Amino acid sequence: MPKVNSKVNPSTSLRARTQKSKLITRSAVAVPKDIRPSFAAGAGGNIFSSISRFRVNKTWTIIILMVVFLGILFYFKRSWFIAATVNGSPITNFELLSQMNSQYRQQTLTDLINQQIIKDEIRKSGITVAQSEIDEKLTQIELNVGGAAALDSLLSQQGQTRFDLSQQIKLQLGLEKLYVKEATVSADEVADYVAKNKSQLTATDSAGQVKEAEETLRQQKLTEVFTEKFQQLRSNAKVTIF
Repeated sequence: MPKVNSKVNPSTSLRARTQKSKLITRSAVAVPKDIRPSFAAGAGGNIFSSISRFRVNKTWTIIILMVVFLGILFYFKRSWFIAATVNGSPITNFELLSQMNSQYRQQTLTDLINQQIIKDEIRKSGITVAQSEIDEKLTQIELNVGGAAALDSLLSQQGQTRFDLSQQIKLQLGLEKLYVKEATVSADEVADYVAKNKSQLTATDSAGQVKEAEETLRQQKLTEVFTEKFQQLRSNAKVTIF
């Protein structure tokens, strides 16, 4: 029986093992080249595409909600946008305000500037006007015009409200307190006024006529003093008109 050579050539054994190792490695890692790139791109693409669609949908949702809100607002608060309609054609509040601004802007702005100058001077002088003083003056005006309903009617005709009148009274009372010491009226002046204007006075009794004459003269002097003082206040005020 022939003998089998048990000795193995080392170089031959090493080559065999190396070839076997390469074969195993190739079998383990032999993944098609187009699988990993396509998988990565597909996953990333799906994510970014979803985010983009979400942003677009969110934007359109906000736009739609805004349109719906404006539609509801216009339906229930039409007077905020439309001042009037003529044969179905609208006149917008923007047109109305533009027209008013072009016609009355200068005079209205001048009045507001003057009022602010007076308010600042009253505030600097530490003068305050209590609500009770304003209410008392309102009551006097109501009596003079024939009652609360008559006053409201007059205010409505002038396009004013009781609040507007209250603000005017507050300003007037503040001015009176500001310049009251410079608008004193003597007894001789009152007596002379009653004698010359007795037929024009509404009061019929002597005491009432004296009080009415005194108030009238005091208001006249206040007007004179204020006119003089205001010119100085106006010239010293820092006013910027845009």
